Amino acid sequence: MAGCADTPPDGAAPPAGGSPTRRRLFALLGGLPMLGVQAARGERYRPGAAYVGPGANPMPQLFAELQALLGRHDVALAACDRVEAALLAEVGYPRVRLPRGADGTPRYAADAATIAETVPPGRRRDRLRWVLRCRQRRWDAAACRTGFTSAQVDEAALDGAVLDASDALLTTPAWTRQAVVLKLLVLLTTQEPGPSACETSPWRELRLILLDLRGLATTDQAVR
Repeated sequence: MAGCADTPPDGAAPPAGGSPTRRRLFALLGGLPMLGVQAARGERYRPGAAYVGPGANPMPQLFAELQALLGRHDVALAACDRVEAALLAEVGYPRVRLPRGADGTPRYAADAATIAETVPPGRRRDRLRWVLRCRQRRWDAAACRTGFTSAQVDEAALDGAVLDASDALLTTPAWTRQAVVLKLLVLLTTQEPGPSACETSPWRELRLILLDLRGLATTDQAVR
């Protein structure tokens, strides 16, 4: 059976870095025969080009556009991580230390609700809320000044664009077996909850179907 989530079916290590969605896509691609991979990677796709004419298959272009968006999303995530790391070094994460638990372990709160659940009403709770508000205001100001807020907006916009592109591909009729493979790849890449889900229904069955199609594609290639 195909490997779970970010582990390639052949057991190779997944590519380092990048978003979990992009790593999962490359892991799934790694288990396909070359015939499917070539079509999936959209090697004939040129930015701005359109597949026109009777009998044209739109799936490679749609998949190439999705891959391009995933690449841009990786860049946006990396930018967010860099700015956030600098921000944390400068002002620290906006949270307050709570009274220790029964086992003596340190506890923290990053929102007023957690403080209210943990600390009884009184001066101590009020002070913790005030300190948290001050730290949140300082974080928000620094986030705007360093560009972290705008970086988050850019990342969220690209994440939405990835979902839109995947929806466009999934709702496009498949004309060939390879197109069905691409649809399954996109479905598993964008919708499978995570590593723990690949052995549960319906993700296990979808991966088995992908394996079936992979075997058929390999047979077709051998016949040719």
